Amino acid sequence: MGNSTTAVGGESVAENPGDSAFGWQSSATGDRSTALGHQTSAIGEQSVAVGEDASATGDSAIAIGGNNANEDGEVGDGTGATANGNDAVAIGAAAVAEGNSTTAVGGESVANQPGNTALGWQSSATGAFSNALGHQSTASGAQAIAIGEDSVADDEGAIAIGGNDDNGQDAGANASGVDAIAIGAGSVADGNSTVVVGGESSATTPGSTALGWQAVASGAMGTAVGHQTTASGAQSFAGAEDAVASGVNAIAIGNTAVASGADGVAIGGNRDGEDGRATEASGASSTAIGGQSIATEAGTTAIGWRSEATGVRSQAFGHLADANGDFSLAVGEAARADTSNDIAIGNGSIATGGDALAIGGNRNAGEDGASFTTATGPSTTAVGGQATATGPGATAIGWRSVATAERAQAFGHLATATGERSLAVGEAANAASDNATAIGNLAVADGIDALSIGDAAETSGPSTTAVGGESFASGPGATAIGWQSTASAERAQAFGHLATASGLRSTAVGEAATASGARALAFGNQSVASGDNSIAIGNQARATRDNQAVIGTSVHTYTLPGIASDASRDAQGDDVRFVTADADGNLATVESGSVNDFMSIVANASQDIADMQTGITANSAAIAGNSREIADNRDGIAMAMALEVPYVAPDAQYAVSGGLGFFDGAKAFAMSGAYRVDANTQIDAGVTYGFDRNKVGGRVGVTYSW
Repeated sequence: MGNSTTAVGGESVAENPGDSAFGWQSSATGDRSTALGHQTSAIGEQSVAVGEDASATGDSAIAIGGNNANEDGEVGDGTGATANGNDAVAIGAAAVAEGNSTTAVGGESVANQPGNTALGWQSSATGAFSNALGHQSTASGAQAIAIGEDSVADDEGAIAIGGNDDNGQDAGANASGVDAIAIGAGSVADGNSTVVVGGESSATTPGSTALGWQAVASGAMGTAVGHQTTASGAQSFAGAEDAVASGVNAIAIGNTAVASGADGVAIGGNRDGEDGRATEASGASSTAIGGQSIATEAGTTAIGWRSEATGVRSQAFGHLADANGDFSLAVGEAARADTSNDIAIGNGSIATGGDALAIGGNRNAGEDGASFTTATGPSTTAVGGQATATGPGATAIGWRSVATAERAQAFGHLATATGERSLAVGEAANAASDNATAIGNLAVADGIDALSIGDAAETSGPSTTAVGGESFASGPGATAIGWQSTASAERAQAFGHLATASGLRSTAVGEAATASGARALAFGNQSVASGDNSIAIGNQARATRDNQAVIGTSVHTYTLPGIASDASRDAQGDDVRFVTADADGNLATVESGSVNDFMSIVANASQDIADMQTGITANSAAIAGNSREIADNRDGIAMAMALEVPYVAPDAQYAVSGGLGFFDGAKAFAMSGAYRVDANTQIDAGVTYGFDRNKVGGRVGVTYSW
């Protein structure tokens, strides 16, 4: 009808200048519009409609596509492509672009909000500025994106990328929460801010993330990363194939790792498949780190390949370490703490029994005879490589130390305590009987209540005592004290360096003292009591006969202060005898008759002795007087020798002098002074003092010269 219009086809209409209509009942009514096909309609300016029943109603709109038909070729619902909006594009049978700048490409595709894009058969972009790409893809949320067959993005900012996974579920990627992201065939992001990447993976609670094929994040803000991983606990994390984090705040990292306890952490894989086991943290606040490690109770920790912490708050650190008791601790390869409060530290160490402590490794692992540090029994303690404590309350400290009886104690390299309540201290010390004590390198206490103290000290027998390096006590109740002292008979006693008591109930005291007779006593350095019941007292004293008592040697003198006391005399009977001695010092007494004869002689001589005493007394008095006078004379001579006459020089008035005098041991001091009267005369005087007899003397003189 207008200028430059073209209408070709029955009942076709080209109404405005430049319009073109081709086809039966086609209509081009917008300026410079084009309609091509049966019942096509180009209404908008510069619009294009191509295909049966196609309709372009908006300015610059493009509708290309005929009426859709079913698989038998029958005519469809009577609607071709529709572009109803400025710059709208609809391409495909029954495609609909409803709104300005919308794009629908694909049969039955729909883009019905301004700026929407739908690409693909039956694709649908119905949210503002949404985009759908793929067969039956749906983007219904504002600014949503759906890419892939059957993909769905039905909330604001949602992104779904992934087609139908062809396993019969007839669903592509699905992002149904605000800002949800689902990438992967059959993936599901169901919740605000959820993220899913991986075929058939799903994140179903707000903020959750699933990355990996069939990964599942169903806990609030949970994260699952890896093939078939599961994060079902709130704020949980699962990473690696088949990892499961089902506890609140749980973390599972590693293939088949499981963290089912709240705040549980399981990190480690399973390289052995069906022959292995999953790394597992099943207790609340439990931690399992290391391939196939297990932490099963509240507060437990297992770190190391195949480590196990199965007791409440137990801790296991190391390859194959096991902490099975409540509050137990195992540290080191294959370390094992089996019962409550046990502690095992060191490769292969074992603590079992309750409150047991084992600390030490095994540098000889794999060699014949090698053992592990072991504490077996309640309250046992083993500290040191290959140390062993096996009785209740036993303690072994030192490399290969051994305490194998109740409350036995062994301290030192190779120390051994095998008797109940025994004690061994020192390298290779050995306490082999109940209540035995061995202290010192190589010390041995082998007997009930035996005591050995000193390097290589040894006791053998009940209640024996050896104190001193290399001391030895071997009889029941024997005692040896001193270096290399020896008590080798029942109740024998040896005290001193090299002392030896070998007789029954014998006693040796002093350096190299020897008591070899039964009940013999040797007191003194190098003393010897070899006879039965003999006594040797003093350095080098020797008692060689039975029942002999020896005091000292031929060089000794004897003093007995109490022999003259009244008590001593009162203790004597009427039959008093004299004691006699031979040249060898053997003592005996004489008969009582000889004593009486001697006493008579003594009585007769007593008067003569008294008379002599009177004369001696008179002589003594005279001698004493003479001695005093002689002493006075010596003092006087010394005093006279000390006095001097000072000389006054002609040109002087006074002179003073002092002097000392000595004579036959006596000593004296003197001071003198002089005065010159005139040129020819001087006067002088002096005083002297004798030190020995305390005498004082003096002199006065005059000197005249011409």
